Parts: sequence; structure tokens; C-alpha cells
Amino acid sequence: MAFRKHPLLLQISALIVFFFAAILPLGYMLAQFVVALFHEPSKIVNVLVDSRQLVLLGRSLTVAISATSVAVLFGLPTAIILAAKDLPYRKLFYFLVLIPVLIPSYVMAGAWIHLFSPAGLLNRIVVGLFGPAAKLSVYSVAGCGWCLGISFFPVIAIIVAAGLSELDSSLIDIARLSTGRWGVFRYAVLPQIWPHLVASVCLVIIFVLGQYGVPSLLGVNTYPVEIFAQFSAFYDIAAAVATTVPLVVLVIFLIILQRQIMRNHDYVRITPSSEAGNPIHLDKFKHFATGFLVVLFIITTVLPFLSVLAYIRDFNKVWSTLQSFSGSLVTTSTLALLAAMVSTVIAFPIAHWLAHNQGCFTKTLDVLCWLPIAIPGTIIGLGLISLASQIPALQRNDSFGFLLLFAYIGMFTGFSIRVFQAACKRADPNIDEAAAIDCCKWWQKLFYIDIPIYLGAISVSVILVFVLVLGELNATVLLIPPGKATLSVSIDNLLHYGANATASALCLIEAGLVITAIVLGSLLLKAGSRLLR
Repeated sequence: MAFRKHPLLLQISALIVFFFAAILPLGYMLAQFVVALFHEPSKIVNVLVDSRQLVLLGRSLTVAISATSVAVLFGLPTAIILAAKDLPYRKLFYFLVLIPVLIPSYVMAGAWIHLFSPAGLLNRIVVGLFGPAAKLSVYSVAGCGWCLGISFFPVIAIIVAAGLSELDSSLIDIARLSTGRWGVFRYAVLPQIWPHLVASVCLVIIFVLGQYGVPSLLGVNTYPVEIFAQFSAFYDIAAAVATTVPLVVLVIFLIILQRQIMRNHDYVRITPSSEAGNPIHLDKFKHFATGFLVVLFIITTVLPFLSVLAYIRDFNKVWSTLQSFSGSLVTTSTLALLAAMVSTVIAFPIAHWLAHNQGCFTKTLDVLCWLPIAIPGTIIGLGLISLASQIPALQRNDSFGFLLLFAYIGMFTGFSIRVFQAACKRADPNIDEAAAIDCCKWWQKLFYIDIPIYLGAISVSVILVFVLVLGELNATVLLIPPGKATLSVSIDNLLHYGANATASALCLIEAGLVITAIVLGSLLLKAGSRLLR
């Protein structure tokens, strides 16, 4: 019995931390809205029925739809190619495809600003081909959709590729007897990957709707930009809360929709599955498919990075920028590492519960774990500010950034939970019963069984949260303590004030930090795996 009591206590402790970090700020915002609705009904109603709300909704949805269209256009063929058993250098291409979603979207947007500037490379090509009237501008809804679509197409690619790895090869064989390649895809493949495709589309829409950095940078007023303006410019919390209502309702609907569609399907693969029955083969299209991935990598990653390098021109600029913003680098790295460790620690017991229990509580908890992922960080930041206002001493003495760290834990623990949930589903279901016999204490099971089995998921969780914190801007601009700055806030300020060369150098430093974290994490994972054998 001692073995079972301690894990339950750990699960309850993890749930409490997750509740206070992720759910309480959202619940407090909802409570504020209800109170304001009773005390200032005319003001709240005026905000909700204002024609500006329809404009915001239309513009936000237009950006989301255009970004999702770009993501599907690039992501769906990429998923099919990545799922093919005979794709050469498959692991390398998986890593290359992931880079755009790991690099903060506003960093990519800054690069596309250079490319689409009047003297930028792309506009010089367009003007040379079609004349001055054909100049392109990234400062538009279409430009915003392009930048966000390029950043989030890996979400479509990875989730749909996970669905393709679960294909029933017998259905493919039957379809091949009566139809061609397109017929096989339409009647045998598409119905099987439909849940993954729809769920990934819902997730991209959710992520795009929650973006503050790119729309703000490109001058496109969407919900997160308006919410931030209501708070920072007018300090009108009631109006900011009321503005969030349509966005929150839409996001919750999308969360429930994609959960109902996905049910028990895996979003990602933490460990490679058996590919003996994998029906996807490139055959004679192998070279074409490889060329497509190379061209896609050039468009989505190489071209923006070359633009940034061209704008910097002198690598001494990178060194001087690194010296000038060393404080921001230390602050960002410290907060990111702490958030990654805490999120990973509390995510495992929650994911273990979700993977091995059923019932109304488990289903409700599963939906609640999606909320911090889907709700814009601006709303979570406002909720934490409102809660902290009830404890003035916390706001006055928070020079380290504990409130911001708390926000990071609340926002990104949900990602760690999904990583561990996928790993738990693939673990031996009898392992806990066997551990109860061999390990009389819970900590023995943790060190001798859980860590070796879930080492891959632990590494993915730490790296993922670390990278996500590096690029977080929505909550950071609200919660960063006075006198401190993170890399994301520094880049945002530099881009808004027109210090493009310094901003480009800082973007390069942040991208290098992201890639270093991924490579270092992968090497540590391999070293740890060898030691545990």
C-alpha cells in the first residue's frame, strides 16, 4: 500500500501546482468578467456588441484561415513524404522540418520583413519580372498569414505523419486493386488520417489566434494585440477581459472539437514504432520527394536566415550585441531552464493519471490541460497580474521574475503532459504491477524503472519547454519585472523602434541558442541511453 499512496500524493501535488499556475489565472479572469458584467453591465455589453468586435473577429479569423491554408499546403505533402519508409536521411529531414516551429515566429517575421522590404531580395525579383506596381508588402493580413503559416506548417506535418504511421495496410492493398494512386489516397488513406488532419488544423488555428508578436510587428490588429492595447495603453482591465470572451469561446470550441475527433489517437510519436507494415513508399518519386523537402527547407529556413545574415553584414555586430544583451540572455536561459524542469516534473504524474484512468474527472482534466496551450499567453498574463494585485508585496518584491516563471509553467506544462501521455500509452501496461513487486518504495520505481523507460520523453519535454520559453512574448511583455528583459522582449522592442541590424543579430543569437539546446539535449539523451543499458 505504501507504493500506491506516494504516487497518488505526487499526482495530487502536481495537480495543485498545475491548477494554481494554469487554471486559476484563467478562472480568475472569468470571475472578473462575471463581476464586471453585474457591476458595469452597460460597459461590458457595449464592448461585446461594438462593431469593432466583428472587425476583430473577422480579421483574426482571416489571418488564421490564411495561415492554416499555407500550413496545410506545405504540411500535408511533407507529412506523406516523412511517413514513407524509404525516405533517405529520414531523421535529418524530420529535424529540418521542425526548425520553423522551434524558432520563434516573430524572428521569422523579422526576416520576411527584410525580404519583402522595398529593396529586399523578393521585391527586387518581383519588380524585375512584373514592374514596380507588383511590389509585395508583408505589412498586411496576407503577409501575417504567410509568416505564421510558414512557422506552423510543421504542426500539420508531424501530426499527420503520426497518423500515416498508423495506417491499415490491408485497406491500402484492397484500394490498389480497383483504383490508382489518387484513388488510394482519397478512399483508403484520407479517411484514416482525417482525425489527425482536422485536429492539426484546429491546433494551427488555435496557435495563430493566440499570436501577439507577429500581428503586432506587422501592424495587423488581432485579438491578442487589442487585448494588450486595452491593458497597456488604457489600463482598462474590464474592457480587456470583455475583449477576450469571443476568443476564449472560439478556442474552447476548437479544443473540444479536436479532442472529440482525435479520441485515443496519438498526436506525436516519441519512440519509433514498428514499420513492418508501413504502406507508404516513394519508389520512383523518391528523388522528387527529397527535392521537395530540400526546396521547402530553403524557403522556410535558409532564405530567412540568409536575409538576417545579409542585414547584419559584419559578425562583429553579433559579438557586440551579445555583450550588450548578455543580461537578457542570462535571464531568458535561467527562466527557461527552471520552467522546463518544473514543467517536466509535474507533467509526468498528471500524464500517468490521464493515460491509465477513465471517467468524467479524467476527461475534464484532459480538456483543462489543453486550455493553457490554447488560450493566448496575454490572457494568462492578465490573470496573473490581477491575482498578484491582491498581494502587493509580491509585485513589489518580484525582482527575479517568479510571476513570469509561474506563467511559463502554467502555459507550457500542457505540452509536457501531451509528450508524456503519448509515451505512457506505449509503455507496457503491466509495468506498474511488476514495479510494485520489485520496488517497495516509490522513489525506487522512479529511479530504476520510470526514468530509464521515459528518458526519451523527459528529454523531449525539457527541450520543448525550454525552446518554447525562449520564444514566448505574449505573457512576457506583461510580466517581465522592471529593469529586466528577455531576448523576446528585447527583439520586439528593437524591431518596433527600427533598430533592425541589432534586432537581426539578436534573432541570430536566439536561433543559435535554440539549435544549441536541441543538439545538446539530443547528445545528452544518447549518452544517458548508453549509461542505462
